[in-house]
Formats: sequence, structure tokens, C-alpha cells
Amino acid sequence: MIKELPLFPDLEWAGPEPERPRGGSQNPIVFHDYESYLAKFKDKNHAKTTDDTYTPRDVYDAVVRYVESIYPLEGKQILRPFYPGGDYRHAEYPADGVVIDNPPFSIFMEIVRFYSARRIPFFLFGNGMTIGKATAYCSLVIANGQIIFGNGACINVNFATNLLPDEVMITTACELRKQIASCPSQHRPAKLPKYRYPDNLLAISTLNTIANGDEDVRIFRKEATRVSKLENRGRLFGDHWLISDEAAARVAAARVAAARVAAARVAAAGVTEVHLSPHERAIVERLNEAAADERQ
Repeated sequence: MIKELPLFPDLEWAGPEPERPRGGSQNPIVFHDYESYLAKFKDKNHAKTTDDTYTPRDVYDAVVRYVESIYPLEGKQILRPFYPGGDYRHAEYPADGVVIDNPPFSIFMEIVRFYSARRIPFFLFGNGMTIGKATAYCSLVIANGQIIFGNGACINVNFATNLLPDEVMITTACELRKQIASCPSQHRPAKLPKYRYPDNLLAISTLNTIANGDEDVRIFRKEATRVSKLENRGRLFGDHWLISDEAAARVAAARVAAARVAAARVAAAGVTEVHLSPHERAIVERLNEAAADERQ
């Protein structure tokens, strides 16, 4: 059975004395309801920082399921030492414990070094764009998780862990990304509907686009009438005109021409190709040789 263990023994416990965890730990409390545990430490006067990113329970559970797919958790105790006011350095870590938590990103490398030096098993949420330095101590799990946290922050998250074989530096985790994205807490507000209008409805925005090209279009009074709504759509935003089929054909041709001009401008901006230096190529060759030796 997988259990969650808060790690600070100086908390008052009103219930019956639970079984002490294996591994010689003196921490007497096994918590199964992390949210209730956190509630005891809520400080309404606590100034919120970027570290106070409460992890939605369904996201956390998805991460635990992934961890279980790469590291057996049967008989292990899941440790969550990071909460407002907690001190991970002075927590007790039983021999059968595994830290799976979302630590403060501001001291992320300090935490990774601490756990790595003590060989404490861990799987940590980290800043998705700056987590690379952790490879000096452990492996990276790249899930590209755009996680909406309890405080409303949406952060790109990847993970650092020492639960993978030492020879693995980086692995992607497509299934973990999918599981996180499917969590109810991660459902974004419904996007505004998009509409495709008939060619005979000319919008001022379309004329603006054409004006950015090289070919003009001219609409005559006899072939256009201004409208503010459509019977099958309702009110329209911005200026619109109903135009004849012939005028619509001229507009369509001008739009195609404007699109070509826009594409040419993007291409003209160019892409600067960067090459490896001789020193960097030498590094690549050494990596190639190491990989070849490993295969032999």
C-alpha cells in the first residue's frame, strides 16, 4: 500500500498511535490526506510568492502513477516535505521513503544536491525551461506539462529524478504529459468560437490585410451594401459589407496576393544558420566514440 508521510515529528497528533514506518524512522505520523494536513499550516497573513504554487491533487496523483511505472512504490512511503513553513533539511527520511513533491523553484538546485548527496529517492517538479542543470546530479523527465496550479499560475513543468538508471540523462514522457493534460483541474476555459464567413461578406479587417500587400482592390457602390449583423449569426464586430460575387472574386484574388507578399517578407527576414566550432565538434566525436564503445 502506498502511503503519504509528512516529515515533521513535532506536530500534535490527536488520534491513535499509528504503526511506525519501516527503515528506522522515528517519525510517528503517516498522513493519507495531504490537503487536510496542509490546511493546518495555512497562514492568512502569509505573503504569497512564486513558490506558493499548490499542486492540484489530480495532477499530483497523475505524477505518482507515472512514478510507479518507472519505480516500484509497493511498500514505499511517499514523502511530501515541501509546504509553507516546512524545512526539508531537518525532515526525517525513512529508508523506504520516496520524495514526490513540488519544491520551491527558487532553491531547486540546492534541493537536488541535498537529496543526491544523501541518496534519498526523489521525483521533483521543476521549472520546465531551466531544469537542465540538474543533469549534473540526476535524470530529467521531460513532459512539457503546462500545469495550472492552485494559485492560478500556469507554469511549464518538467521533472528531476534519481529513480531512473544512472546512465539515463534525459527521457521524454509523452504519456505523463497526456495524463496531466487530461486532469479536470487542468481544463482551460472554453475558447471563443471561431467562424468562417462567406466570401460575399467583406470585413474591414480583410481590407486591412489586402492593404499590406502589393495589389489594390476596388469595390464600387453598386456592388456593396454595409451591414452590421447577419440573420444566421447576429451582430458583427467591426465594419462589414455584403458584396456581389464579382467583387468577392476580386477580394479573394487580392487576399491571395497579399498572403504571397507576407510569406515573401518572412522568407526575406532569413534564418541565420549556426555551426558548431571545431572544439564543439571534437566533443561530439568523443560522445560518438563513447556510445560506440558502449555498444561493443
